[in-house]
Amino acid sequence: MSVPFIILCVFITICSIALVALILLQKKQAAGFTSSIGGMASGSQSSSYWDRNKKNSVEGKLELYTKIVAVIYAVLILASNFVK
Repeated sequence: MSVPFIILCVFITICSIALVALILLQKKQAAGFTSSIGGMASGSQSSSYWDRNKKNSVEGKLELYTKIVAVIYAVLILASNFVK
């Protein structure tokens, strides 16, 4: 194993721990099969105050950070195939 590969593995480990922590910090949402049947009609747009300003809340920021860390994690995993 080379030094760049070891450094990449350390970053992958840090990203994976951060990704698990970010996912566990998020609120659980029941957006499964049952909520689609009994929930709002399909095609309707919800325009409540909360839905419009969700990105400015803590939950919205956690969701954004989770997406960013997931993309970084995927790129690091792909890069680890080329660094040996």
